[in-house]
Amino acid sequence: MKYLDDHNILKLSKIIYQTNVMPSGKSDSFLRLSEHLLRQLQNDCDLAKVHRIISSELISTYGLDVTESQSRNISETIYSWYHE
Repeated sequence: MKYLDDHNILKLSKIIYQTNVMPSGKSDSFLRLSEHLLRQLQNDCDLAKVHRIISSELISTYGLDVTESQSRNISETIYSWYHE
């Protein structure tokens, strides 16, 4: 489990960026999403909720065309990272 701090927000943002969901941009493009996800994970949200957040945020906030498979893989990566 991770703490909500600048280090983990930045780390999670880099993890999301490294999935190549948004080929252009920078790793800090996902800082706001990372903070939101960490808050939710600290409140014991499950993998399904992480997936819903990822799917909706990447589409509505970032305007990305994300497949179900991509969002599921990103969600699983985030959930695993948080619980390691």
